[in-house]
Amino acid sequence: MTPVPGGLAVPGLRRLGSVPWNHDGVSAFIARAGEDVPSYDDWMIRAALVRGAIACKRVDQLGRTLNRELWMIGYLARLEIDVSDRTVVVEVRKSL
Repeated sequence: MTPVPGGLAVPGLRRLGSVPWNHDGVSAFIARAGEDVPSYDDWMIRAALVRGAIACKRVDQLGRTLNRELWMIGYLARLEIDVSDRTVVVEVRKSL
C-alpha cells in the first residue's frame, strides 16, 4: 500500500477520520468509506470501528475484529497494512 501524499482524497472513497489504536507499533488507523456507504451512517461506522479497536490488541487480528463489529450494522471492512511504516487504512463498504 502506498500512502496518499498530503492526505489527498482517493476517488470513490470519503475519509471518515482516524481512529486511535496504540498497539503493535500503530498509533491510529485511517478509516475511509466507499461510495456505496451513505454519509448518515458515518457515526455508526465510527462507533463500530472504535469498539473494534478497543477489543483488539494485534494488527493481524484487527480485520476480523472490525468486521465482526461492522457486520452487525451491514458493512464490511478491508484493511491495507504497510508493514514497513506500520500504516493501517480501513476501507468500509456495504456488505452484500
